[in-house]
Amino acid sequence: MTELKFRANSPSAASKSNKKRSNAKVCEIMKGVLLSIFFSVRYYLDLLIDKVFGFFNDNKKQRVCSAEDPIVLYSAVTLARKIRNKELKVTEVVNAFIRRIREVNPILNAVVDDNFKGALEEAKRVDKEIEIGDITDVDFQEKPFLGVPFTSKESTAAKGMSFTFGIIARKGKKAIEDAEIVHLMKKAGGILLGVTNIPQLNMWQETGNPIFGTTNNPYDTTKNVGGSSGGEASILAAGGAPLGLGTDIGGSLRIPAFMCGIFGHKPTCDVVNTRGMTFRTGKEKGTMVVAGPLTRYGEDIIPLLKVMAGENAAQLKLDNNVDIKDISVYYIEDPKDPFVCKFRNEMKECFKNVVQHFDEILPNKPQKVEFQGTRFGGKLWRFWMTQEQNTNFIRDLTNREGELSPIKEIIKYIFMNRDLSLSSIYNLINKILPPEKEDWALKETKNLRRQILDKLGDNGVLLYPSAPWPASYHYTSFLRPWNFNLFAIWNAMKLPVTQVPLGLSKDGLPLGLQVVSAPFNDRLTIAVAKHLEKEFGGYVPPFEVEK
Repeated sequence: MTELKFRANSPSAASKSNKKRSNAKVCEIMKGVLLSIFFSVRYYLDLLIDKVFGFFNDNKKQRVCSAEDPIVLYSAVTLARKIRNKELKVTEVVNAFIRRIREVNPILNAVVDDNFKGALEEAKRVDKEIEIGDITDVDFQEKPFLGVPFTSKESTAAKGMSFTFGIIARKGKKAIEDAEIVHLMKKAGGILLGVTNIPQLNMWQETGNPIFGTTNNPYDTTKNVGGSSGGEASILAAGGAPLGLGTDIGGSLRIPAFMCGIFGHKPTCDVVNTRGMTFRTGKEKGTMVVAGPLTRYGEDIIPLLKVMAGENAAQLKLDNNVDIKDISVYYIEDPKDPFVCKFRNEMKECFKNVVQHFDEILPNKPQKVEFQGTRFGGKLWRFWMTQEQNTNFIRDLTNREGELSPIKEIIKYIFMNRDLSLSSIYNLINKILPPEKEDWALKETKNLRRQILDKLGDNGVLLYPSAPWPASYHYTSFLRPWNFNLFAIWNAMKLPVTQVPLGLSKDGLPLGLQVVSAPFNDRLTIAVAKHLEKEFGGYVPPFEVEK
């Protein structure tokens, strides 16, 4: 009787289950409300940040001056052809770009060590050999960029050029040999004009360091150029070089390409040799680091990628014809990463216009997709950075002559010791934060990569946003550092990506998006990039073009 009474007074299992579901629903609603409030507050905080920085900077902004010589606006392919057909002398070309660098570099601070004397000597030698017939058609075929100038990052070894990585312990250091990609570019006939600025040890989304200072955006000098290939993108956009050699471990060539309105291609991993990039030997396995082309025109991407990839270029089948109408297009408007700021209307419209364009011309309409794992882009990248071979940030900052104490260096920075950039202080803080859980990161990476590759197959591309807004004021990246997650996720996934310029915003700043494909399908992203260039304008110079 007592037992029956106890049962009667106890809640049933069904009642408990209903209560549980009800509580879960309330929690979910509350979570949604709180997130909505958080995102709204952050949206207006971002606007406030821009207003405050604009108040102090808008009266200081400049754009680069007009280019008088049309040579500096030719594509690399066009320059190579004109040199081959004897329509231009190499000395004419090299002199034009040297003059342009001298015009714009005082306000950009992009080229930090020049090779002007050596470049002119090389140009004269090539002109003489062409004139006397020592250079034949076969030589031009074997050297696709014969006589064409280029620049490279200061952190990528170029013999005789500055090679400090922006760290005080290496101040004044020069490279004693060429990195593999510089060697291959010279072998292809390219003439090095100089090396360009980077963030300290390449580890930030803005370009500046204690040795060479900060690099400015040619569209508006109060704005960020991105990092780490920021000097490269800045000087290319300003007309100081037709080609640049970029590197990318977390968006390092795509972020500057976006902010400076040019093309940046992150190739399939392990295709381009990394020897000579900072401390890398080229023998590291499974690295996220890649080197890739920075160009102003779509037609230059594949020729430059072939040179940079060397013997491995065949793996990419870059000569295979690609019909845009055979490509399956997928898109993600918002990866739902809570760390990424809210996208502004201008970026949304730009993305929407591209999707709409493909909707109008493709037999198979673009498909919107969502993958839960894209919300973890930054976390996954952070884990995979800990797996990089031959990399130790706190040791590399000393030129591998010891190890820094993160806490001690943070305190020293507070008391005005400026041997380290603020970006390096941020990276040291990141070092002392709890690491991502290995089991979780491995599982999420595997799941997300599998889902993406299953969807893309052998003929699919994924359109993906580049940023919540165009290039913002210098140093604001320290107040919202996680927007780079939009780029870093593709390093963690080790997939090829092309950053595509799509004209200018209402404020005259570059717009763009990323195009992703499966490994070794680089030709698909490049084909889409070239198609979009024709439809949306591609690179738009940050200066008036003389007519």
